Amino acid sequence: MIQISNHIANINVESETKIKIFNAAAKLFTEKGYYAVSMRELAEKANVTKPTIYYYFRCKEDLYKSLIRLGLEEGFEAFEQISKMDIPVKEKLLRLLKLRFRLSAAHPEFANFFLKAFSSVESLPFLEEFLPDIKRHREITIKIIHEAMASSEFGPKVNPDITFEIVGAVMFHYMRKQLKTSKKILTEELAEEIIELLYKGFNE
Repeated sequence: MIQISNHIANINVESETKIKIFNAAAKLFTEKGYYAVSMRELAEKANVTKPTIYYYFRCKEDLYKSLIRLGLEEGFEAFEQISKMDIPVKEKLLRLLKLRFRLSAAHPEFANFFLKAFSSVESLPFLEEFLPDIKRHREITIKIIHEAMASSEFGPKVNPDITFEIVGAVMFHYMRKQLKTSKKILTEELAEEIIELLYKGFNE
């Protein structure tokens, strides 16, 4: 029993340390970009030693990619579950939008990092390895849009690719607005209003 308790304690301490490193890295990478951040700065920001960072991550690239992976995986299981539900597409899109809003509001540093990682002017070749995961997110959403067309929830002239871009652009617009203010913007009411307005446009 003592061994089990000690093991659990070690896991908790390890998790807290890793979260500290992730938080520090997300903030620094967002503010300064990948190339301008040093491992020394990361250690100081996270209030840990450099060897501690190297214990969890082989190098700066490994840490950066771990943050990207975390962003892609965060909520993906719930995302897939919603997409497979036997409910109207309008409700699926509303639930997906509310999910993204909740995650962004709960983890602003990570949301900000993730938004800037794929819109940065920096050339980071290793980001290409995540394109299949990004494509998978896109394919699930496109499939939902096709469902809406098949069930006549969307008009027959709707372009699935353009619809996907519109939904994504609106979502990211409000996520960015939330990151610039302490006032709560990402509410369930906003999500409902967005989907309602988009639906009117998709059915004209």
